[in-house]
Amino acid sequence: MPRCVITAAGLGKRSGLDGKFRKEMLPVYDFRDGGIVLRPIIDCIITHLMKSGIDDFIVVLDPGDSVTQNYLSSEFRNIKYVYQEKKAGFGDAVSRSSQILEGDSFLLNAGDGLILDMEFLNFFVQKVLSDPQSNHLCLMHVDDPDRYGTAEYFVSGDHMEIVSVVEKSHNPPSNLALCAFYYLTDSVMKNIERTGTNIELTPAINKSIEEGVPTHGYIIDKSKWISVGVSESYIEVLKRSLDYARSRL
Repeated sequence: MPRCVITAAGLGKRSGLDGKFRKEMLPVYDFRDGGIVLRPIIDCIITHLMKSGIDDFIVVLDPGDSVTQNYLSSEFRNIKYVYQEKKAGFGDAVSRSSQILEGDSFLLNAGDGLILDMEFLNFFVQKVLSDPQSNHLCLMHVDDPDRYGTAEYFVSGDHMEIVSVVEKSHNPPSNLALCAFYYLTDSVMKNIERTGTNIELTPAINKSIEEGVPTHGYIIDKSKWISVGVSESYIEVLKRSLDYARSRL
């Protein structure tokens, strides 16, 4: 099974927390042991992935964030920690894990986003296991693609081939946006490490595609992806996670 990197080092300014309390520790509803519970979203990410067979995690934290590390250490025993001291972009946060990964491909989940659809999650992991030499991207249809990283693609048989990805373009190639859940080959990590400051992930993925690494896309219903990254939408996130938990009763 691949290891999973979870990035949780941001200050969470868009979430309204401003670093006082990490957004990854914001609670959402989940279904556990036959009942509905509230748990930090990062706990739910790890728990859902473990149900899909993933059992090895690398969490990227701010070095001063003892709250999140203490919580995770008390709940899970299969996590290694790395630290992003300088906030230099999402890609840079991912690159903090490179010494532990040692050239291996890896799953990547942003610490503020959760897939609610366990059937899709299991399907995605199985696709990864059947084709570990390719990149695999999770995509969703959006109405405002210029606010996201988006994918250019074509359909080949029963699967989607990604031609390119671009970050927050004024002329997006499609309305398929990247969810912050991926399986990435080491070529992406190498491309991250070749770039400079304020490093974004999407250009590194695109460079990997240009280098010839096959890259496949899988569409998830947008309603099945929740993110606590923006304060104004948090109440909607809670409602959707509660609906998910109730559906499991």
